[in-house]
Amino acid sequence: MEASPPRRKQRLSSPDPAAEAAAPSLDSLPPEILEKIISCLHVRDAVRTCSLSRAWRRRWESTPGIRFFWDSSAAAAPPAAIDAVLARYACPVRDFCYWEIPEEAFARTDEWIPALAGKGVQSLTLRFREYLRVDIHTLHLAVFSCRELTHLTLHGCFVPTAPPSFAGFPKLTWLSLTMVGFHEHGERDLEAMIHMSPLLETLELKDIQILGDEFDEWVIQAPNLRHLSFEADEDYGLQIGELPSLDKAYVTIQEYSSVDRDFVKFLTRLAQVRVLEFRIPIVDSQLNDEVDLEFFSAQCTNSLFPKLKTVTVTDTPLWSNEMYFIEFILSKARLLCALFVYKDDDSDYSNPSEEAVIQLAKFRRASPKARVFFRTMDEYWRHEIVLSKMVDLL
Repeated sequence: MEASPPRRKQRLSSPDPAAEAAAPSLDSLPPEILEKIISCLHVRDAVRTCSLSRAWRRRWESTPGIRFFWDSSAAAAPPAAIDAVLARYACPVRDFCYWEIPEEAFARTDEWIPALAGKGVQSLTLRFREYLRVDIHTLHLAVFSCRELTHLTLHGCFVPTAPPSFAGFPKLTWLSLTMVGFHEHGERDLEAMIHMSPLLETLELKDIQILGDEFDEWVIQAPNLRHLSFEADEDYGLQIGELPSLDKAYVTIQEYSSVDRDFVKFLTRLAQVRVLEFRIPIVDSQLNDEVDLEFFSAQCTNSLFPKLKTVTVTDTPLWSNEMYFIEFILSKARLLCALFVYKDDDSDYSNPSEEAVIQLAKFRRASPKARVFFRTMDEYWRHEIVLSKMVDLL
């Protein structure tokens, strides 16, 4: 039997240069599409596109809209790398966010903030990592030169005293300060930041600290403010001004700097809200029998709280003045759907829950839909997320 002839391996045809040239490539896309693609990438991935080809080597540098987002996993991008990226980027910075800034990068923010101010940063988020053994970092003065800001979020730092040339943030709509400190008389700087931001819609002040023993009165006044959150150990002389657009207010203050505060005036400044959550020790315990419903009613009309649907009273010992206040809310809010009362069970001075529940059931209600929910603070912390979702549905 004759052996079969050996098979010849089929040879691949040579590529057709004309066909290869006609094949679509990334570079064949319109420039605006390429810019859109790069702007959707994480900043580290956008920079890496420089290795694709010679044509892409500097493309990211002139692509607008890249979001400069760094988080606690940014160990692969040391502070020096952030310096280099900011220096090479030729467009305005839309968004710069560094979450959990490590200790070794605290001082480098003094270089980033002036650079960002020069590049017209629109959204700035700086969250300094907390170390008990490290002094809180004071921001560079150039933060007051970021005139294009629409969003400013700061956590764990000191704000410097504003320079005389500070002209406000004319485009700012969001201001969030958490564990942020101000130097002595810093309440005036805080007041100016708010007042000189005419477009401000959301204001969050949580655990702020102002150095000093005495504080001047300062006013939160913003014509477009819709959402106000104020949580602090003391009020530092806070006053509520005209807030005609306010929709939601969350106020938690442990102590007030003035024993003769006008709480009726304070309350009427929040009269237009739809959602109200507060922890306000209305009067000292020694005076708690001196406030009654007739006093509140004499100061206010039946048109008070025309939009109010949800009220949350937190950490209350259920003193008589607080019960009067709850009764006042129930008797005035004609659209009220839910009033949540969270009792302070840790206080030795709290009134018995059984008596409070019986009393709450007897209060007259202006709204036929109003329901009162009596809870403990432990339940408050467990259900805070659920509560926020319920509030949004009302």
